Amino acid sequence: MSENLHLERGEWPWLASLLLVGCLALTAFTLNAYHFTDGQGGVPLDDAWIHFQFARNLARGDGLSFNPGQPTSGSTAPLWTLLLTGVYLVGGDFPIAGQVLSAACYLAMLAATYALGKQLTGHRWAAWLAGMVVALNGRMVWAGLSALEICLFAALSLLAISAHLHDRVAHRYRLRTAALFGLAALSRPEGYLLFALAMADYMWSISRITNHISRFTHYVLHILRQLPLLPIALFALIILPYLLFSYQTSGHLLPNTYHAKATVGLLPDRAFRDSLSVSATYLILDNPLLLPFLLFGLILLLFGQASLLSLWCAALPLAYAFIRASLYQHGRYLMPLVPCNAVVAVWGMLEAEKLARRRWPTLITKLQRKLGGLRVSVVLFTLLIVAGTAWRLPEMATLYARNVDNINQMHVALGHWIEENTSPGDVVALNDIGAITYISERKVIDLAGLVTPEITPAMRSPAQTQQLIGYLAEQDVAYVVIFPNWFPGLTERSDVLTEVHRVTLEHNTIAGGETMVVYRLNWQR
Repeated sequence: MSENLHLERGEWPWLASLLLVGCLALTAFTLNAYHFTDGQGGVPLDDAWIHFQFARNLARGDGLSFNPGQPTSGSTAPLWTLLLTGVYLVGGDFPIAGQVLSAACYLAMLAATYALGKQLTGHRWAAWLAGMVVALNGRMVWAGLSALEICLFAALSLLAISAHLHDRVAHRYRLRTAALFGLAALSRPEGYLLFALAMADYMWSISRITNHISRFTHYVLHILRQLPLLPIALFALIILPYLLFSYQTSGHLLPNTYHAKATVGLLPDRAFRDSLSVSATYLILDNPLLLPFLLFGLILLLFGQASLLSLWCAALPLAYAFIRASLYQHGRYLMPLVPCNAVVAVWGMLEAEKLARRRWPTLITKLQRKLGGLRVSVVLFTLLIVAGTAWRLPEMATLYARNVDNINQMHVALGHWIEENTSPGDVVALNDIGAITYISERKVIDLAGLVTPEITPAMRSPAQTQQLIGYLAEQDVAYVVIFPNWFPGLTERSDVLTEVHRVTLEHNTIAGGETMVVYRLNWQR
């Protein structure tokens, strides 16, 4: 299975048309959002502003910090933070600069999808179809304009998987392949899982060609000698600095987000089943027509030379289920799987067609004749598959515009309110830390624990309210900006909190609550 990232002359029209469709989709979503927000525009999720804050502080010389001068491993995507920092240093203005960067990654992801599709199927049409399924997936267009790291991770994952498939066949693991996996891991911590799966897959492929060794000890030693030690060392070298930084600042190797949000459970409880149910729902919504071919392709690939694709597509949803991750916000944590699913589904479709031709050649020939011949059949089938994805584009374009409007009306507006109505030295406690911090430039306490990990024990304590009040008093917090439904015990303490401002969304589509309230804290001095 050869890896070929150099396009042949006849492939340029296929890729160019794919990228053109991607640009049109991005433009349509953008114009619709600008119209809906009366020309304001913006990002569809507050998390983008978190990245902007990290990037601005890094560019200003304050290190990898959220509050200037306080190092923290709150960024789950340090590579994305570095890229945003570079954009800021050359004069990029957030959020637009961040959206341009994520849009570029979206287009790179489409090109990587085409390359992997061509590598796996050997057909330009099939590679183009897989790319088109991704380009017209409304969730991926949303990601392309989100100013988040989703498309960067997806593109790097596709390139790493493509290189791995080549190396697996060649039985020689390249440093370049390990570097791609390392960069993917720096763009999302899920990249660690992807590399672990890649190494397991590579060693399994080696074990299958060494089964002639009879003695178990010699067999194991031979396998160990085949370990790609230099590529593994390079991967470790790429990821180690941030792991050590995280350990130094928080006492954990993984970013604060994991410890703040994850609840590991090995038994399949209701949360486990709910997570898998959400994953299955998004699979169906992405393209119901391709779902049978996806399942067929996953099974076949698991026992072939591209087993990493099957492992990755199955392992990521399972991993999220085991850590009880909340797959909200359009399933954004699962979005990097969309291109892989598309490639596997198209490959499975081709394999199903081959199987059908072998078993029912006469029936397939008659069916093609009724449809007007082979070329007409291919065109009709292509349109049908594309329509199976594109049917949700209008809905997702509307949701994207509403998401942007929600973030502007609530988080951006509150950021300006805090900037105008508090003193520069005031400390503010928040449960959504992005836009409010970036715009107000106040020191903040993160009640979700993403950049204030020391608060996590208090949040999980049965005596949450009392411990929170004690911590807020210790940090001399002047204002609290929260969703009241998240902290019912805290908001009932009228002796400590006085409401001074609130924002209520008429149609909430993305925020953690319909109403966010600003409280002034009344400490007894």
